[in-house]
This record gives sequence, structure tokens and C-alpha cells, in this order.
Amino acid sequence: MKKIVLVLTILLSITPMVTNAASNANNLKELRAELAAYKAKKAAADNSKSRTQSEINSSKNAISNAQNEIETNKSKIEQAKKDIQALNIEIEKTKNKINELIKVHEISSKDKAYLEYIFNAKSISDLIVRMKASEKIADYNDGLVTSYEQKIIENETLQKDLANREIELNKKIGDLESAIDSLGNKLSTFIEEALDAQSDIESTQKLINYYVNLGCGETENFNDCVKIKGDTGFLKPLNKGTITSHFGYRTHPVTGQKYKFHSGTDIGGNAEGTNVYSAANGMVGKIINKASCGGNQVYIYHTINGVKYTTGYMHLLTINVKVGDTVTNQTVIGTVGGGKKTASYERCSTGPHLHFMIGKGWYGSTYVSYNTWVTNLLNPVNVIKFPAQGIFFYSRF
Repeated sequence: MKKIVLVLTILLSITPMVTNAASNANNLKELRAELAAYKAKKAAADNSKSRTQSEINSSKNAISNAQNEIETNKSKIEQAKKDIQALNIEIEKTKNKINELIKVHEISSKDKAYLEYIFNAKSISDLIVRMKASEKIADYNDGLVTSYEQKIIENETLQKDLANREIELNKKIGDLESAIDSLGNKLSTFIEEALDAQSDIESTQKLINYYVNLGCGETENFNDCVKIKGDTGFLKPLNKGTITSHFGYRTHPVTGQKYKFHSGTDIGGNAEGTNVYSAANGMVGKIINKASCGGNQVYIYHTINGVKYTTGYMHLLTINVKVGDTVTNQTVIGTVGGGKKTASYERCSTGPHLHFMIGKGWYGSTYVSYNTWVTNLLNPVNVIKFPAQGIFFYSRF
């Protein structure tokens, strides 16, 4: 039974967490609704981002206050130690005075010859007055000793309380630091969601502008409004190269995350600036500029033997086309990036390469959801004949 549970756990851990949120955006009206949804998503992400940043700032302030309190309490502990030392000295002085008075009393009770020597008393009555005065002084000094000892106990208790408070504050600081780490991860997620939503907003708006410029009606089906030159198959998007990472699950080369889904095939072996070609005849349907993960991206709509497909090209150094451009399988749609020249805004690339994707349908037209795009993706090596990983090809055919 344990083995079955373990297998199920592993299978669940490597299953892509996507939802089939298919869209019926077949016309401008529906596409505008999708745009509104992206804007709402971005607004929610921005709000969560702002709220999380406030929580982080509040936690940092609490840590600062706790650290200040610790430093203040340490000063109080040191002062309490000094006060105890001073009180101990006063106690010893007062005890010595009491002892002297006791000795005087003992001497006066045994031998009257000492009266004038000790007190310079001229009579017994004078001595009695002096003795009573000394007893009062002794009682007073004895009270001082008791008072000093009480203060010592109070200071020792204060030191213990402050030490315990320091332990509590250090634990609080640890909890707050852990909370800040967790909030930082949430903040990164919200930032990425906002950036992704912004990219979707921009690309969807460009697509809307394209259909408007074509003269498409608000409820006119895109298929009736747009005619894309068909093709019979796909070519490789580069004149030469080698597969460096396959489509599917892998360990992420940048973050080290295991079972991370890889949405395309990485083709390396080319310098930044190398021409990237459209894999088939079609129309540019979607463009994303300088995404933090994926960089510059172009998505092209194709009709291959009557079936709709979208090809995607990521980590581009330059984009040579715009939304709505008609392209052939010989059109240079951009150039290879992903290296030092795109490092200023890219964080998901380890060097120059092309991330190449093929999916069913027109991403951004027949559907606009990224999750739906992921569920419609195909393994490029099952569609185009590529050599095995590590082996170079020198032709697009």
C-alpha cells in the first residue's frame, strides 16, 4: 500500500498544474473581454504585490524595533550590574558603622572607665542619651542595609526579566525573518503574475488593433475576416544548430527546480544575432517584448493542411516583424538572443539559443489563455525531423 501511495505522490508532483481555461474569443467583442480579464488579473496582482510589500516593510520595522529594544535592555542590564556593585559597597560601609556602634554599646556596659574615652560623656545621663542616639543610628543604618538588599534583589530580578525578554525578542526576530522570506517568495510570484498579465495585455491589445485595422466587425468571426496563406508542413527555424534541451519535464538550468515543465525545444550552437526564420507560411499573431523570462517573443499563426497551428520563438535578440505581417517559411522573423546581449532583462536563459514551440490552434486568437496554450503544445521533434540531442543539423529541411 505504501508503494502505491508513493507512486501516486510522484505522479502528482510531476503533473503540470494547468487548467483548461479555453476561450471562445473568435471575434473582437470576445477578444476585448479577454483583454479586460487580463487587466483585472494585473490589477489584482498589483494589489497583492503592494499589500505584500507593506507586510514586508512592517516586519522589517518590527525587527528594527526589537533589535533596538534588545540594545536598550543590554544597557539596562549593565547599569543594574553597576548599581548592584555600588549597593554592595554601601551595605559594607553601613554594616561597619553598625558594628562600631555595637562595640561602643558593649564597652559602655562593662566598664564605666571608658565612658569619657569613648563618648567624652561627663555624666551617666549624658551617656544614656548618647547610647539611645547610637541605637537609633544603628536601627536607621540597619534599615538602610535592608533597603539596599531589597534593591539588589530587584536589580537581579530586572536582569533576569531583561534576559528573558531578549530571548523572546530574538525568537520574534527569527519568526519575522522567516515571515519576510515567505513574503518575499509571494512577492516574486505576484511580480511575475503582474508582468505576465502586462505582456498579455500588450500583445492582446496589438492583436485587437490589427483586427480593427483590417476592418473586422466586433462580432465578425476572425476566420472570415483574416485569410492566412496555408502550407503543407514545417521547416526548422534555423539554418544550423543542435538541440540542447528537449520539450517536457526537466530540472530548471537556472533555478535548479526539479520536474519543471519546459514548453519547447532549445536549439543552441548559434551566436547572438543569427537569423531565425518562420517555420512555415503564416501571419504574425502575437509579440511580447523583453519578458523577464523568455525575453523577446514572436508567435506566428499557420494553417497546415487545413489545421491551425501556432509556432513560438523565444529569447530573441531582435524582432523583425510586427503583428499582422504575412510571412513565408523564408521570412527572417528575428535573431537569436538569450546571451550577454539580452542579460540586462532576461533571467531564464543560460546562453545564446532559440526556444522553439509548436501548438495546436492560434494562440491569442482561437484562445488567449496561456494555460490553454500549454495544454495544446506539441513536442517539436515529433513534428519536425531534428537529429538527436548534441548532434548538429546544417539544413532547415
